[in-house]
Amino acid sequence: MAYTNTQIEKVIIGCLLLKGSLYEKIINEINCSYFSSPLYKRIFQIIERLYSSNIKIDNITISDYAYSNNISGVSLAVLYDIQNIVPTVNAFDQYLKLLKKYSYERKILKLTEDYRLGKINSDKLEDGLNKIKLPEEINKETNKDIILKSLDEAEKGTDFKFPDDFDDLNKITGGFDRGDLIIVGGHPSSGKSSLCTALTVGFCNDEHNVLVLTLEMSARANMRRILANTQTINTMKFRRGTLEKEDREKIEVMIPMINDIWKYNCIRVYKMADIIRAIAEYKPDIVIIDYLQNIADTENLTEYARLTKFTLQIQQIAREKNTAAILLSQFHRPEEGRIRGPRNNDFRGSGSIEERAEIILLLYWERKLRMESLFRKDGENPEYMIINVTKNKDGETGKVKMKFYPEYHRWKGWEKDTKEVIYYESAIAKSKENFKKKYKEKNNE
Repeated sequence: MAYTNTQIEKVIIGCLLLKGSLYEKIINEINCSYFSSPLYKRIFQIIERLYSSNIKIDNITISDYAYSNNISGVSLAVLYDIQNIVPTVNAFDQYLKLLKKYSYERKILKLTEDYRLGKINSDKLEDGLNKIKLPEEINKETNKDIILKSLDEAEKGTDFKFPDDFDDLNKITGGFDRGDLIIVGGHPSSGKSSLCTALTVGFCNDEHNVLVLTLEMSARANMRRILANTQTINTMKFRRGTLEKEDREKIEVMIPMINDIWKYNCIRVYKMADIIRAIAEYKPDIVIIDYLQNIADTENLTEYARLTKFTLQIQQIAREKNTAAILLSQFHRPEEGRIRGPRNNDFRGSGSIEERAEIILLLYWERKLRMESLFRKDGENPEYMIINVTKNKDGETGKVKMKFYPEYHRWKGWEKDTKEVIYYESAIAKSKENFKKKYKEKNNE
């Protein structure tokens, strides 16, 4: 058939045989229908299944799978022959573009031929043409165009800045752009959702269209946090039903602001399809997803494969819909007695979480992590929180000190709040300090 290049198909399969990790680059980009050769279709389907089962992709595992499942033609000798045809895996992206081009042309040809032979009517022809995904457009920009565009972008800076209370983050990161994926990582109950509440309020006040997609709490629970943040009302008052008249009056004042001025929506979602639909419907400037590990899996994948797939999909959606995505992700629980500052390899489930992100923010609330259970009263001094920028695609990394009021979900910049923070203090150190204090008081007497 015309518009078929089995040599390119062979090279693509060969690249995957040489470097199985390349498959992660093409999840949701191509499938077996992009291949015209039955042999390469079968091999690609085996690679898909091995990846879904978290099995290493190489010649041995593929040939063993083919033998165990009576798949003909996929022998070790055939696989090595395919692998040896590859000029260089470094040109994989170029090979992929050619494969998409041939696949697109082949599908168009088949549809028009079916219409010519009377196998389908004009409605089915139009429907089929609309469903076929266009290959990437060839970039026709000259170097001069690119330079001038870069100068224009440099003058305006990034598309978004973090809110005022997070200005120290802006000093390190410079802000972020549409299409960026920002990962916020931390241990359970380490303040990730509270951080996103504070960011939501700040972004809305800056007149951005913000969509919060929550997999953990209801839209009503999320609104309670926003009201607690904006009006300095302890969240537990909502839960216990102990709001006072003054609290209600403060909340009522906020209704016109949130309802008529803010561009804010909060949707409860469960699976990736819900996330895609919500972003397409609300077209946000910034989407906040809370959180990655809670996205339901409909394919029964391993945790590694599932989180890799979802992280990639969210990154692709952000770029396709021209929105910035802030994605929350959990850490493994720390080992007993081994509390330390967070690292990128603490992410639960998949190394691709850190690979895909433009910016990574890791939260470290030492006092909460060491003590687990904290009791706080209204009016107490803020907690000491660190936001560690461990990845920044275009610049610096470093730590930002913050003052955190968990009961109000409020975050304050280090220099913007005069109150002293509460640091973690071990029981032994605290008892020694109390002993010294009492000793001095006794001697002074």
